[in-house]
Amino acid sequence: MPSIVGAFISNELIMNYVHAVDWLQIHVKCPVTIQAIDTFRYHTEKLDYQTRQFREVYEISVLMPSGAFEKCASLVCKPHASFLGGDMGLLKIENKFLYQDNLKGFVIELLRQYHLKFHAISRLDLALDFTSFAGDLNPADFIRGFLNGTYVKKHRANFAILGSHKDSTNLFEYLRFGSKVSEVNYYLYNKSVELDAKKNKPWIRQMWQSAGFPADATVWRLEFSLKSSCKELVEYDFGEVTPVKALAILDPNQSFTFYKTLFHKHFSFYESGRGGRKDRLTPVLLLELDKPNTVLMRLTEKAESSRMDKIFIKRWEAENHTAKRIDKNYFIYGARMLMEFLIKRDLVTWYLQHFPGGSAELSILGRRAGLINETYEQATIF
Repeated sequence: MPSIVGAFISNELIMNYVHAVDWLQIHVKCPVTIQAIDTFRYHTEKLDYQTRQFREVYEISVLMPSGAFEKCASLVCKPHASFLGGDMGLLKIENKFLYQDNLKGFVIELLRQYHLKFHAISRLDLALDFTSFAGDLNPADFIRGFLNGTYVKKHRANFAILGSHKDSTNLFEYLRFGSKVSEVNYYLYNKSVELDAKKNKPWIRQMWQSAGFPADATVWRLEFSLKSSCKELVEYDFGEVTPVKALAILDPNQSFTFYKTLFHKHFSFYESGRGGRKDRLTPVLLLELDKPNTVLMRLTEKAESSRMDKIFIKRWEAENHTAKRIDKNYFIYGARMLMEFLIKRDLVTWYLQHFPGGSAELSILGRRAGLINETYEQATIF
């Protein structure tokens, strides 16, 4: 079942929409043995193959009300690369089981059953299905208008188009923004065509029916796909932080707030004007979704620094100079460790100002701090 069902009013017509999670993959820490607590309700099968990154692949099935087992998740674990850690795993929830009333509860129970320790969400896709944009604007016509310059995107982005040519007419059915290396990719596409042409998913059609979509309606989907990142959803009024990587984001209200934040941040367009600045053009009303009082932020992993940290750095600097006279290898090791500490405490600039000829070997290690691209003399930064 859907996460959020609603409607917006356009031209005196009520147009329904429905929001749901469409992809969920979780980074977990795995026990040595992969086995459910309740072996009557959960069936676990180790598959006879490996992936490029993992040595073991498991298929997890759950007992359905019909009395039959149905695959609900897959788990890969035990990485080939030792630096990833021997207990790392990726748990992917099957698409059908994402469309249920209590997705978060289902995931928590699955983690508990298999003694999997939640680490982070590694991929999350959030979708909104609808039949038309505001003002009865057909999404296919919107894509055509974007291509011919009628509509101008607010922010720069790479894009790709898919469609078909039939009876001397170009039919546009897919518009994607972002690239393979982008943290966020987003897609506007004809979901009805996809279900008809590729793989029918009756649970999605049932969701549409529950949302009040006409049986013969062409349904479009605007979907945001997010890779693992350090971004958090910050609420302005009270400063409340919801980690996007945490399971709290699976709560229907949280995921919908997150979706609307993404929509207003990334999917904003203007009506084109001659030589006008974008901020002076007329915005295009596509979906009447309220703009949450939230913002996406990348919270730094740097720690706060204190006076004692600076005293410690001064002593460390003196020790490095002593080590240099004893053994150059000791000096290099100390310089590297000092650089790590400076970055973590966000004291690189302070260090450069107070130790222009310091031991941290910034001509080599400074690249990691993002201070330089090529070789330079440390004193010339200031």
